[in-house]
Amino acid sequence: MKFAPLQDRMAVMPFTLRCLRLFGLRGDRRNRVHFVLALLYRVLLLNFPKLAFGFRDRIDLVIRSISELLFQIHIDLRAVLFATKLREFGELAGLLRKVYNKVKTLDADSPERKIIEASNLGIDRRSKSYALYVAIAVTVFFWVPVVQTTAIWLLNRGSNSTDRPEFVTMMELEFYGLDTRGNIWHYLVYASLSSVAHYYSAVYFALSGMVIFSCIKSIAALFELVSTRLATLHELSGKELREELADLVELHVNGLRCIELLENINNLAMMVQMVNCVLIWISMFLSISTNFTPEVVSLLVLLIVMTGETYVLCQLATELSHNLTVAESIHRSEWIQMPVDVQKGLAMMLQRAQKREGLTAAKFFYMDVERFGRVAQTSYSIFIVLKERI
Repeated sequence: MKFAPLQDRMAVMPFTLRCLRLFGLRGDRRNRVHFVLALLYRVLLLNFPKLAFGFRDRIDLVIRSISELLFQIHIDLRAVLFATKLREFGELAGLLRKVYNKVKTLDADSPERKIIEASNLGIDRRSKSYALYVAIAVTVFFWVPVVQTTAIWLLNRGSNSTDRPEFVTMMELEFYGLDTRGNIWHYLVYASLSSVAHYYSAVYFALSGMVIFSCIKSIAALFELVSTRLATLHELSGKELREELADLVELHVNGLRCIELLENINNLAMMVQMVNCVLIWISMFLSISTNFTPEVVSLLVLLIVMTGETYVLCQLATELSHNLTVAESIHRSEWIQMPVDVQKGLAMMLQRAQKREGLTAAKFFYMDVERFGRVAQTSYSIFIVLKERI
């Protein structure tokens, strides 16, 4: 994408880090204040009114309101969990930068440098695409109700009927005593204030996905470096061979440490993702199936976005587990012909490489596409049972 083009192909996820800094999750104390104020604003505009002013007495509207509340809590909770792990994230970024800086000293045509540059280009392109996708989704979510409300107001402006249709709100809530469903000026106040909150929610939703994607792809590139260098290890001898082995061991250790840090950063967030995913899917399905009205358009957008994010996270976690092919690379490295001390070093790498690595949900289970299928199946089963009883 031509937006904010990648200036340095050897930089560590520059677009993601720039966005984190811009929205208060990196940098100095002033940035932290930005994050806290944005969080409080979203809570006061989107979450608090639902909890403080109650729900309307229609089951479909209650279910819709709970669905939206769960979705907003999901976004805020993941952002807060990440904010508590900034030290670990800084260490992870530092390890990646350390490796990239060493590779940067190599010739521009070297295989190692091409691996990092290709990885970084892919990360940059797909991160920007994901940010655009979320921006489009929140724009549809916010502006479709505004357009619907404008049309309702224009069509009924000169009408003397007392039975006038309600305006379409972005979320099902009572907004601090304002008549947002019948008074156009109250609606404009509500829309103006909540627009900022909705777009901030979209920002932190997108940042969560961008961070995980960028980290997983960067770590995968590290292990691809290890595999590439193992393939040529048998061509070396003497001191050069042992120096290369030492570098490979250090690179492998750094890669494993990056996975450990990523797991520490995200394991609670992954559990939140899976639990909230089940709750949000069930409540949204119930709301949509109970009474399909114009207001459901915004709920459909949330459902599509939530489903897409959960699947992508499971797919990325699967890729992280499957891409760590160091063990296979060691087997193919003609290690049997190498000196005994080198064989022992490779044996230690092999032993460590055979342990499964990846993202877990609070260390209870590994995240993967199979887990996504099970969650979807469980959610649908619960939805069927609840639908029959409501």
